[in-house]
Amino acid sequence: MGLMDKYKALFTGPAIDVASEIGKLLPDGDRVLVHCQVIPSGFKRGGGGVGVDGRLMNLVTSAVETAVSRSQHIGGEEGSTARSLPNEAGPYLMVISEQNLSMWDLGMTGNQLPAEHLVTVPRSQVASIVDTGKTAQGGVPVARLTFADGSFADQRLISKPGPDFWAVASTV
Repeated sequence: MGLMDKYKALFTGPAIDVASEIGKLLPDGDRVLVHCQVIPSGFKRGGGGVGVDGRLMNLVTSAVETAVSRSQHIGGEEGSTARSLPNEAGPYLMVISEQNLSMWDLGMTGNQLPAEHLVTVPRSQVASIVDTGKTAQGGVPVARLTFADGSFADQRLISKPGPDFWAVASTV
């Protein structure tokens, strides 16, 4: 049971059938092959703080943390494919279908319908999806998505995908 599964068990209702629910929203002739809940590794940091001094210091610290994280986990110029992916903390559902890679928002618990479509990248524009060998909080694997334009984005795979996910990811 992955980190997200434990979290969901505590706070959510029943899981949804992703292939069915997202499959209804895909273009005709496309179908879900695999999916995984993700959080962008280069997500925009933020937070509160107490009082004017605390809040100001937190904003400065968050801006520095975001800049450093993004320089390590997102590559490519503005307008590149990687920069079109969601960069808030998420979580998001990453779907690899027969024709595309897409990201969906199913809410914090990962089961809120209707799903909000965030971005679609044709599989022909995805150069690779590989396990970086690194882990993030909770021991979740980090994958690097590299695109045909040379840009890349690292994603924390919070639902800890199994061999089926990696088998499909290796074919993009």
